[in-house]
Amino acid sequence: MKSTGLVQIFRPVEETNRTHSKSYVEDLSTKRGRKRCAKAVVLNLSVLPKLQLCALLLLLAAGILSGCKEEQNAAEPSVFYRGTDGMGVEVVLREKPQRVVSLGLATDEILLAIAPPEQIAALTAYADDPGLSSMTEVAKAVPVKLKDRSPERVLALHPDLVFTTDGVPKELVESLRDLGLTVYASRTPKRIEGIFTRIEEIGRLTGQEENAAALIAEKRARLADVERRVGDIPEAERPIIVAFAFSGVFGQKDGLFDDMCRHASLRNGAAIVGLTVDTPVSMEQIVALDPDVFLLPTWSAEGEKTEDFRQKLRNDPLFMHVKAVRENHLYAVPDTYRYSAGQNAIECVYELARAVYPERFADVK
Repeated sequence: MKSTGLVQIFRPVEETNRTHSKSYVEDLSTKRGRKRCAKAVVLNLSVLPKLQLCALLLLLAAGILSGCKEEQNAAEPSVFYRGTDGMGVEVVLREKPQRVVSLGLATDEILLAIAPPEQIAALTAYADDPGLSSMTEVAKAVPVKLKDRSPERVLALHPDLVFTTDGVPKELVESLRDLGLTVYASRTPKRIEGIFTRIEEIGRLTGQEENAAALIAEKRARLADVERRVGDIPEAERPIIVAFAFSGVFGQKDGLFDDMCRHASLRNGAAIVGLTVDTPVSMEQIVALDPDVFLLPTWSAEGEKTEDFRQKLRNDPLFMHVKAVRENHLYAVPDTYRYSAGQNAIECVYELARAVYPERFADVK
């Protein structure tokens, strides 16, 4: 059986080697005031006892250095944030940003969780899509949702900080910087731990460190609960799960979903048979693997339905002898969690573990 149309490969956007742009050029500190640091002092020191003389000289030196430091500080502009984004570009903010624009769903999620609506100038249109975003209700507080992510449209919002991801075309990011906008571009994490790092950094950039820390603590506790319930299951005894998108097999080796499976005490079948960004897998390989569980898709841009997909698997002769179909282990976890590269990825871990190990979550309603 041919399976050309059933395999989904996610290719990352070409990485940028850009290390600077004119929007990031900082004014160098001036040398103003340094010439005035050394001041002439004329005193008759011979009349003072040695101890008093030493004390006086120390005080004079301290005063001169203090004055020099104060003048240098006055010449150096204040900096609210200084750091390097995921693409290696230095980002500098002189003050706390008041108009933040997000051009990625993951940064939409994080901003909605830690920043007040009045600080968010715009989110992506995905934030309003209930098939992709689990935060549509919260997103209603931010009126501007961008379908058009052109540089001109973003510039018209007068943002003082723009968040992009490696899913945003490199040319767009460069155009935004060329317009003088401050852009922070982050990479999609390949590990859950990287999501916590992303939340922490966005908290620093927006001046919402406390809210970011609280969100991280909440999600770490969620992970710890999963570990307490299913973490004792030996690797060799963990069920093999294969996830599908409507277009084919999902969950490449060493990707974020692969790490979600590890945290949920599952083995990612797509990774086992070698799915990567460059290596597709066939349906025959999946059948030969004989997975214990199939994870069904819930979101489709074309309006396809989860239940229709379930019936196709059940009725397809290729799959009728696969353990997942035979034992009816056909589960669905919202794709709003599965496709998340923000804090809701942790909810995917929780729901995966709960679906596969229901007896260990019997106390959860």
